Amino acid sequence: MDHRAELLVLLRQRLENLLDAMPAVQVGDVRSVHQARVATRRLREALPVLRKSLDAHAIDRARLRVRRMTRALGPVRELDVALGNLDDYANRGVASARAISRVRQSIVQERLRRRRAMLGEITPGKVERLRRELSAVGSGPRVGGRPGAIRDAVHGVERRAKRLEEAIDAAGSLYDADRLHAVRIAAKKLRYAMEIERELKRSRVTSRIRQLKNLQDLLGHVHDLHVLGEHVRGLQIDATGTDRRLADDLESLIAAIEQDCRKEHAVYMGRRESILKLCANPTLTEPRPSAVA
Repeated sequence: MDHRAELLVLLRQRLENLLDAMPAVQVGDVRSVHQARVATRRLREALPVLRKSLDAHAIDRARLRVRRMTRALGPVRELDVALGNLDDYANRGVASARAISRVRQSIVQERLRRRRAMLGEITPGKVERLRRELSAVGSGPRVGGRPGAIRDAVHGVERRAKRLEEAIDAAGSLYDADRLHAVRIAAKKLRYAMEIERELKRSRVTSRIRQLKNLQDLLGHVHDLHVLGEHVRGLQIDATGTDRRLADDLESLIAAIEQDCRKEHAVYMGRRESILKLCANPTLTEPRPSAVA
């Protein structure tokens, strides 16, 4: 398989994952919203590597389209998770049934609004246009010479590792939800870049990718709790002065959420140094002889 075919396989796999999830997303399937969002992020990370060897103009157009899809899917996904986390707190009995019901009602209403916006960005026509654009890049103009696909992927990994290191340094040691979210995003992008490098090198190395996935999951949970907490806080402010009992119950829920966030932050601090070591040496093993040059 030549270098061009290798890149087209990489593109096709990521595109198919996105297309497979879209029909269920359009009818409201919660799990598929998550799968589609992940697929858009993986596709976005791959496109810069592909554009040097395939049709750069088509790749750039598609990248903007996929970016809009990611942004439309994100808020719906966050609210889906918020509802699940709210159920967990309800089961723990940290707030009254009335307070939990009020938060759930508010999140459901917000999700309906966000879902309408999402559906406007992932219409069947727009999804089909993306499929056509990316399916056509294989017949687009060729770049002279043999492109260094692996070299570009390695450079992408090194760049993402540097950004993760910077995000970790900026986050410091004190709990700050926004800065931790920046660490999470940087870790996610590095993980997806390493997956591309791994595929192009045909490497079997997975430990560092798994380490980033664990960090991403940990900080993702912190972010999801923070999103729920901010939603509850808005309701609590509205209830203060008009419904003291509801405001107090919502404050109890906020306190429980903040306590859980800080526990997760302590776990993150325990992993911080190992992630910084990974950032210092992020690239995978050399390719086997049959891999792309």
